[in-house]
Amino acid sequence: MNNIRGIIFDLDGILFDSEYYQWQGWVEPLREYGIELTKEMYFSYAGKSGKQIDQELIKDFNLGIENSTLWNKKKVLIEKWFNEKAMPIMPYAKEAVEYFSSNPNFKIALCSGGDKEEVVTKLEKNDFLKYFPVITAGDDVEKSKPWPDIYLLAVEKLGLDPSQCLAFEDTQYGLQAAKDAGVYCFAIPNEYSLNQDFSRADKVLSSLKEAIDFFKK
Repeated sequence: MNNIRGIIFDLDGILFDSEYYQWQGWVEPLREYGIELTKEMYFSYAGKSGKQIDQELIKDFNLGIENSTLWNKKKVLIEKWFNEKAMPIMPYAKEAVEYFSSNPNFKIALCSGGDKEEVVTKLEKNDFLKYFPVITAGDDVEKSKPWPDIYLLAVEKLGLDPSQCLAFEDTQYGLQAAKDAGVYCFAIPNEYSLNQDFSRADKVLSSLKEAIDFFKK
């Protein structure tokens, strides 16, 4: 890994402590259909794209509604919540972003399965937008995480080879997307993804501080 030149950050669960809101964004629309999506139930969906979660929820709960019905309601809620206040920042997220963005040896990018509008809103609210010259979001590609397309696009925008890039992901679906694109990946699980499969990760870390320390050494 001595040739790493590109650092690619996931957003939810890596930079911002926003997985609670992602979960609640599905909880409220589902309640209209008499379904209570518990945190434990959400664990199996965390990290997938909004479009995919929408389709799986409709199928899993046999709702008989049009695709994107839940997703569209969720997007309205999320945009409202994230416009009202800044999201809590994950431990060492700001330090990590500043460390890699200020190091001339690295180019950095953001790769999120969320819609571009939602992603930019979150970054602006937390004053993180200035750090990311390259942003790829779920609506930039036909198939988002866990498919590799979104990472291949990020790598292309960075002007690098996948083998020169390292991603930070908190879910197995983000990890799968990165690895299938040929990108190295350090996994940093959180309470919503702890029981997912991280066997393909190049390293499993407890926080972004360990990522900084790894490169300082």
